[in-house]
Amino acid sequence: MGSGCLGKPIVLIVGLPGSGKDEASKALEEALGYKIIRMSDLLIEEVERRGLRKTRESLRSVGIELRRERGASVIAKLAIETIKRSPPPRCYVVNGIRNIEEIDEFKKEFGEDVITIAILSSKWLRFIRTSLRKREGFDRGSYEEFLREDREEIETFHLGDALAYADHFLLNDGCLEEFKWKLLSLVTG
Repeated sequence: MGSGCLGKPIVLIVGLPGSGKDEASKALEEALGYKIIRMSDLLIEEVERRGLRKTRESLRSVGIELRRERGASVIAKLAIETIKRSPPPRCYVVNGIRNIEEIDEFKKEFGEDVITIAILSSKWLRFIRTSLRKREGFDRGSYEEFLREDREEIETFHLGDALAYADHFLLNDGCLEEFKWKLLSLVTG
């Protein structure tokens, strides 16, 4: 692909809600100039085209429908088209990988230029983070609701498989600066 990037040209980020996917994406953007593609933004465009309200439930149902109609890697294909249309250098962080098929689609298209990083964090810490950000229609008020949503993400999209299939695992249970340093070291190392 001939990137001109300081690290791998395509960084795929997988993680459960509140794990730090957005922080990782911002860190790569700010420190290394990566452009961010949020898989959920691609789904939001479809939700809005259909005239639906933007909620976790509408994104989930549209995502399930698209994957049923056009295959498990449909959202990855949309992201890949965005990358291919952009001028070089093509340094991208793709936030929100949900399944192995999406990872495979990127690897098929870009080969060794792709690195997948699973961001891991404890359930309780992720719950605290999502409670503090208070995204209307997304973040749950109780710990029980939060755990139920986690289970649905894992079971519906096989997110656990994508987490296990990652090239690297990055624990995000400490301070933000340490997390960013570990991430940048991983991508550029």
